[in-house]
Amino acid sequence: MKKLLLIAAVLLSGAGLYAQSKTTGVVNLLTGMTAKIDLNNTTSTATLTFTGPSDRWYALQFGSFVQGDGMHAGKDVVYYNGTTLVDAVHNGVGIAPSTDPINNWTVTSNTVAGGTRTIVATRAFNTGDTNDYTFVYADTNIDFAYSRSATASFSLAYHQNNRGYAINNAFSCIAPDAPTASAQSFCNAATVSNLVATGAAGATFNWYAAATGGTALTGGTALTSTTYYVSQTVDACESARIPVPVTVTTVAQPTASATQQFCSEATVANLTATGTGTINWYAAPTGGAPLAATTILTAGNYYVSQTVGSCESTRATVAVSYVPLAAPTTSDTTQDFCSGAEVSNLMATPMAGAQLHWYAVPTGGAELPGDMGLATTTYYVSQTMGGCVSERLPIEVTVTAVPGPSTSNETQAFCEGATLADLDLNTTAGTTLKWHLAAGGGELPATTELVNGTAYNATQSIGECESPPQTINVIVNPIPATPGGNETQQFTAGQTIADLEISVFVGATIKWYMLNDGGDLIEVGTDTVLEDGGMYHVTQTINGCESDMLMIMAQEQLGTSDFELKSLVAYPNPVNDVVTISNNTTLSEAAVYNLLGQKVISQKAQGDKIEINVSKLPAGSYSIKVLTANGASASLKIMKQ
Repeated sequence: MKKLLLIAAVLLSGAGLYAQSKTTGVVNLLTGMTAKIDLNNTTSTATLTFTGPSDRWYALQFGSFVQGDGMHAGKDVVYYNGTTLVDAVHNGVGIAPSTDPINNWTVTSNTVAGGTRTIVATRAFNTGDTNDYTFVYADTNIDFAYSRSATASFSLAYHQNNRGYAINNAFSCIAPDAPTASAQSFCNAATVSNLVATGAAGATFNWYAAATGGTALTGGTALTSTTYYVSQTVDACESARIPVPVTVTTVAQPTASATQQFCSEATVANLTATGTGTINWYAAPTGGAPLAATTILTAGNYYVSQTVGSCESTRATVAVSYVPLAAPTTSDTTQDFCSGAEVSNLMATPMAGAQLHWYAVPTGGAELPGDMGLATTTYYVSQTMGGCVSERLPIEVTVTAVPGPSTSNETQAFCEGATLADLDLNTTAGTTLKWHLAAGGGELPATTELVNGTAYNATQSIGECESPPQTINVIVNPIPATPGGNETQQFTAGQTIADLEISVFVGATIKWYMLNDGGDLIEVGTDTVLEDGGMYHVTQTINGCESDMLMIMAQEQLGTSDFELKSLVAYPNPVNDVVTISNNTTLSEAAVYNLLGQKVISQKAQGDKIEINVSKLPAGSYSIKVLTANGASASLKIMKQ
């Protein structure tokens, strides 16, 4: 037999300064057949991308050889067998390769397009398997040897001329990811050295004026408002560039009224200007030192700038004059409030340093106190500053009163588990209902469970306006205990539910239930005739609150055949998986019932033991009804853990 596989050897040398990846790039082998090796120094992982015909086997071997060298027996080889990439050892001419016990290649992709199969697989540099070739990141090149089937077949056979070598395929670095950098802003004389980017540890950042081409800018290059581009170099390999918008800002003048008037002596502290930095006032358009805040103003021009960081804007001119005090301003001359609002809630804007005064009349009258309640009417506001009193500004006010919720029963009773949503309350359409404790505290959700003896306040709101509260006192009655009684009770033919023995509280209302054919519990009368094996459920109700159910299994007292089950036992009990029912006579059937009386397991038997698997049942108490071959019956209780 001719050689079945050719051999590829990986020869690696040289190491980068930083953890990085490098690749051979795609190496053309035969028509439609290529190989590429990527080495990741960070993860010590080799990635093979191997293409070939989709209808036949093709292979690579790793080892050390020269062009025209023969294949190396006992060396690592990988080949596609029609299903996956096989990790094997070449055994020489005419002998099939030996498959490694562990395939250390992990195929991450196996796709076919246009008759060409592309396999991507990864493997550790050193697998620890002596059959596997060890990749070394420091190597600078790699040799490939290759072969493929001469025919469309995955059966290993002579490759004929479909073989060859690719020697000294050099590794080149895989460019790192581009760095990250956000848009950056500077004031005045910033340079490239002020730009900031984030990338790989130890990376060198390169800043450019263009997206491609050109040379890197020096650190001293002055910045302008434009887009710069940054890459990073790791291990002499440069990444792609990303754009970084840069804004170089010359600080704008602050905003200030060009004319500012006062009615009495004022100081620099009374001047107003707004900006994003520190405001500076001067007596000249250029030069000089900023004026102290206590400097007394005279009629004439003053000049204002702002400082942001180390940059100061040019100065704006403000003409100062002394005139009577103007009325205060407001952004809303028609103001809406909820009932309970006070004069202190009215809104107007005074001049800096001025005090507001509110009145019920346009002139004269007494000043209104801040805690005086508002009404739907017109109010008037003036301002004073330094002994100056302004004209009054009218403000039209509308006060909205929200009606409170109501109830015909301010003391309401419920059973345990009731919530605020269960309270009986009349509300107004279009309002939002809110609940609070009458004793105070934050808003309560409607799902809040009621507490006995607690008073709750209900309000309703429209927009931001909330009504007076409606108080409801709550009585929460406890749910009575489950009725007492034996869970298995015997009866004689003709007896009814009334003959079952239970214990309840004095005055409680008793209700009996049974399962109908649809599996639903329905209430039944005490005159219902008992049935052997029947499940009967009983509750007691006090103050309208119904207890949990007691389930009673009724057993009819039969003849002497029932003595056949006198030795009936169930073990283990409690049980996790399998319970065994044992008796001294032949058993025919056993059925397991839950607390609702529903049959959950039924099992036939032909001996004196029955094993029932209850592992899938939820934990809890269950009843087992057992029948003998002679028709006798008895019940047992078990506890499933």
